[in-house]
Amino acid sequence: MQKQLLIITLLGALLAGCQNEAQREARLARTYCSSCHQFPEPALLDKKTWTNKVLPEMAFRMGVDLSQLFNLPQNDYPFVSETLPNSPMVSQQDWEAIVRYFEREAPDTILVEAPSPTQTLTQFKVEAITLPASNRFPMLSLLQVDTINKRIFTSNRSNWLHQWTYTFEPLDSVQLGSPVSSIALLPEPVFAAMGIMDPNDQPAGALLKLNAGKPQPIIDSLKRPVFVAAADFNKDSLPDYVVCNFGNYGGDLVILENRGDQNYVRHVLSPLPGARKVIIRDFNNDGLPDVLAQLTQGDEQISLFTNGGNFRFKITTLLRFPSVYGSSYFDITDFNNDGHFDILYTNGDNADYSIILKPYHGVRIFLNDGKNQFTESWFHYMPGCSWAVARDFDADGDVDVAAIAFFPDFKRAPEQSFIYFENRQGKLVPHTTPFATEGRWLIMETVDIDNDQDEDILLSALNFNNGVPTNIVTGWKEKPVSILLLRNNKNTGAIVY
Repeated sequence: MQKQLLIITLLGALLAGCQNEAQREARLARTYCSSCHQFPEPALLDKKTWTNKVLPEMAFRMGVDLSQLFNLPQNDYPFVSETLPNSPMVSQQDWEAIVRYFEREAPDTILVEAPSPTQTLTQFKVEAITLPASNRFPMLSLLQVDTINKRIFTSNRSNWLHQWTYTFEPLDSVQLGSPVSSIALLPEPVFAAMGIMDPNDQPAGALLKLNAGKPQPIIDSLKRPVFVAAADFNKDSLPDYVVCNFGNYGGDLVILENRGDQNYVRHVLSPLPGARKVIIRDFNNDGLPDVLAQLTQGDEQISLFTNGGNFRFKITTLLRFPSVYGSSYFDITDFNNDGHFDILYTNGDNADYSIILKPYHGVRIFLNDGKNQFTESWFHYMPGCSWAVARDFDADGDVDVAAIAFFPDFKRAPEQSFIYFENRQGKLVPHTTPFATEGRWLIMETVDIDNDQDEDILLSALNFNNGVPTNIVTGWKEKPVSILLLRNNKNTGAIVY
């Protein structure tokens, strides 16, 4: 009897010890993995992806294992090094406990649903456009419409900047030192040149103007700027610039205060990399422009920077997402006609450390309660979703949605790289076209390109072939489509290809 009691006691102690250790591992994971961003639940990724990809990268960023430094390009080394901690943020013992937690709690596989059925797109006439200046494999980094001057800008990985008419007749072209990603459409346009388009931390980007057709730098040493917008933040009649320096390990969101005579003062809104896009508007109606911004690397969020004057801003985080969500774009509109801006949000960036289909990728609507508290009201699963816009495309008084995916489910539903969601009495009904497979769409623009009083859609191709089935890549090579024009017929039922 005593022997049995001893065995039971030992088993109980062992079980309690295991439970205590499991609790300690969970506590360590939640403490350290939420210190810089929202905690990513283990269920968001499969066990293999956690252990082979994401956790080794986190060990590097936290200073636990710096061996990755020796694999970096030499030009990136000093800039990545300065983003790393001077000493490990966590002990080796505690790090191993964190790894055990994710290995234990993560599923073996991630279940993803089958692509949703869609209706055939009939509201738009689809036209494939091959730009004469493109190479045989379109690699566009920019597509932006200037509605004031009725021209279209494109740029590509060969560093060319082109201007086109609305019928895609060439207007002008110039080769720059790097691809352009974004334009502040002022009377003298300001161009964001990325320096290096692929992920890097070299301060090789710049803001440029064109002077007699030649590039004139405004400011240089930027880390991969992907978005620029202009506003007069201090009412001195000079345009200031908000720049999303996406970077990689480092980067920031800044305002460049224009003091005249090519003199700019840098004001940092956020010191974090991954700034993707801003919308500038006077959100609190005090006469000063505010900044609504999306950050997409690590601490994924949409935050409002309220202008207090003299370049002082109050930061309010409106939405925050787990670090593996892959936030990619946002738009705002009033979906429910209550007088408050709502948020259209996409997540589907799938290019880094977890290249798997994810059931939480897609497009979402978050409704504003009037106090800038947001609640998700709609979600559509769309693998690799990278961009969405909210417009009344069929002119019936409600808001429709158009979305693209740079990382769609190429094997099961490649045509769902573009989806048009028609709003039918509050229900967003998805429509697709098989011709969406003719390119890998990076950018979407909307404009009334034919002056018939409705919004048309332009998609531009960046035809990376990684992860794409051979038959689709072969089609891209045989018929290189630079831009897909979806000409709006306002739901007439006509369909022409």
